[in-house]
Amino acid sequence: MTREELIAQLDAWHEEDEFQQIVDEINLIPTSFIDDELAVHLGRALNNLGRYKEALKWFLKIDEEGRNNPLWHFRVGYAYYYLDQNEEAAQEFEIAHQMDPEDEDTLTFLEWSRNEAAAQPEDN
Repeated sequence: MTREELIAQLDAWHEEDEFQQIVDEINLIPTSFIDDELAVHLGRALNNLGRYKEALKWFLKIDEEGRNNPLWHFRVGYAYYYLDQNEEAAQEFEIAHQMDPEDEDTLTFLEWSRNEAAAQPEDN
């Protein structure tokens, strides 16, 4: 399978909600060969499977150029949100919102994260 075919297959599985297929296929690739594009696919699939810590690990491996994307910040915020790390989530959603002010999902999660962060008791 060529790289183009692999990416097309990963996209197709995403559209079909076959997230475990994505994880299984990428896990066949040696870690040293998983570049930013594959890390995004893997992180997104792991987020969709509720495996947020693993997703975050892959998102945080992505280089600075890959991080200059509102969708990257949204996905990282999403993982933080579901790990109950609401302050970190709010920070990421805020960046995503600044980069793409029209995205409704970002605004929704930004509001939820802020509200839940405000409601959390301070650690003493």
